[in-house]
Amino acid sequence: MAQESPLSATGALTEAQYERLAAPQCADGLIGHPSNPAPVTVSGGQVRVRAGLAGLLRGFPWASGDADTVYTPSLTGPARTDLVVLRLYRDQGYKVETAIRTGSPGAGAPVPYTDTGPTDWHEIPLAEYDVANGAFGAVRRRAWYIGDDGQILCRSDSRPPHQAGRRIREVDTGRAYESNGSRWVTLLDDSGPLTHLAVANWTYSKRYLRRFNGMVTSQVSARRSGAIPGSTQQLIATLPPGTVPDTALETTAFITGAGNGSGPYSTWAEYRTNGMIVADLSRGIASGAWVITAPATFVPTA
Repeated sequence: MAQESPLSATGALTEAQYERLAAPQCADGLIGHPSNPAPVTVSGGQVRVRAGLAGLLRGFPWASGDADTVYTPSLTGPARTDLVVLRLYRDQGYKVETAIRTGSPGAGAPVPYTDTGPTDWHEIPLAEYDVANGAFGAVRRRAWYIGDDGQILCRSDSRPPHQAGRRIREVDTGRAYESNGSRWVTLLDDSGPLTHLAVANWTYSKRYLRRFNGMVTSQVSARRSGAIPGSTQQLIATLPPGTVPDTALETTAFITGAGNGSGPYSTWAEYRTNGMIVADLSRGIASGAWVITAPATFVPTA
């Protein structure tokens, strides 16, 4: 194929040439913020795409107009999940319009088309809804948004599909991520001070817990009420959701007084993937004695 420089040759671009130029520079999505009213609603047997919406798809602008766009899908047949999409029709002059993809029973919502051929459609999801027993069920937002600086804004349940290097900002969690092609890697996240969940028969002088930029740091100083004389592994605290390690790990712990009457000793504490922090009390623990864990830093479950 010969090299091509369309503007220098003709002074104009075809729609296909424009798409090749604009799409890599423009994120797809609705223009606005996830806190905006839902773009799609259902009621009275109708699906409504809200008026006043705007968006970009493969660099092509779209507006929903001054009045709601109304669809009346069939509510008969087996239970299914339909998908409302914004679609680029390359086979119809590159127009951009909303459409409904009817789901198949038991298969979940249809997957948006993302083919790149000259007559293929390209879609992004706006919402999905369930149909069962002749009526609408739950409606779930799927749309993400393009912010003032071209950034992708979404919620944790409406992320765009993976693309290596794609960055998103979740407004409900305050976290920023970058996709590695198959997983969202945390770039920015600061939970501020958090607190371990207390366990009966323990009081605490320190429960340091914080999640920062994809890592959790934890340290516990717990005082025992009631002696434990024999060898045992004892739950001393529990991690709240969002701070649970993706892999179990151990850290050093120090016991200030053993349950068998002997002095202090060193042992270990384990952070488990179910959120439990368990200390190995190989010589028990005296009532009033402390378990002091060394600080542990780990990657939380996504």
